[in-house]
Amino acid sequence: MGRKAQILLVISLLMACIQALAANTVSAGEHQAFWLWSGVKTSDQMRNAQTVYLHQGEVIPTSRGTIYQPMGLPVDKLAFKQIWLTVRFTTLDVPEEIPARLIRLMQRWQAAGNDVVGLQVDFDAATRRLEDYGGFLQRLRAQLPAEFSLGVTGLLDWAKTGSVKTLNALPVDEIVIQSYQGRKTVSNYAAYLPALTKLRIPFKLGLVQNGEWFAADEKQLQASSWYRGTVIFLLNPQPSTG
Repeated sequence: MGRKAQILLVISLLMACIQALAANTVSAGEHQAFWLWSGVKTSDQMRNAQTVYLHQGEVIPTSRGTIYQPMGLPVDKLAFKQIWLTVRFTTLDVPEEIPARLIRLMQRWQAAGNDVVGLQVDFDAATRRLEDYGGFLQRLRAQLPAEFSLGVTGLLDWAKTGSVKTLNALPVDEIVIQSYQGRKTVSNYAAYLPALTKLRIPFKLGLVQNGEWFAADEKQLQASSWYRGTVIFLLNPQPSTG
């Protein structure tokens, strides 16, 4: 093989590798559901957005007791077909006035002309404490008007190392399992996917923008009639180091 042919072969192999990597990378613009966290800017990557989970604040313990700290976009009419309001909880010791405040917030977004599906609770419950979490969600569900759904984010090991029976008993309308930590996909996330097919509540898989995602994984989850697709956690571009 001549030198020119060798160079062409190397280039061809490199291009094939680049294409394979690109095919296995989460391209946000190819998806329709997104988390829009406070501080993250909207972009043309959301051009196909149908459902958006808006981070609207955090429930945190303080020396003055548990408080709700508002964050994210102000109430306005948005172009998305549906929105969920996502609130990060760092404690389950929550006074009743906080859910009441969140209900009023959903009603304000609704009055602004948006189709508000409901409230999504973002709480990293330990797998062994899922029953306790279920009790909290039951009390929260009882406070929500029937017009609003209740959803939660979930951890990969909830289904694999926890009790699927307990998980299926959670009083929620949807669970979005996160396959990432920070800005990166969990390295062995695929090992958890078979357990997710045992869920008997509507579920989605949360992916991080530019993370890993393979067509075979999607096909595996699509075998479940409870699978409802993906939700992309959008990121701001990393600052240039050059």
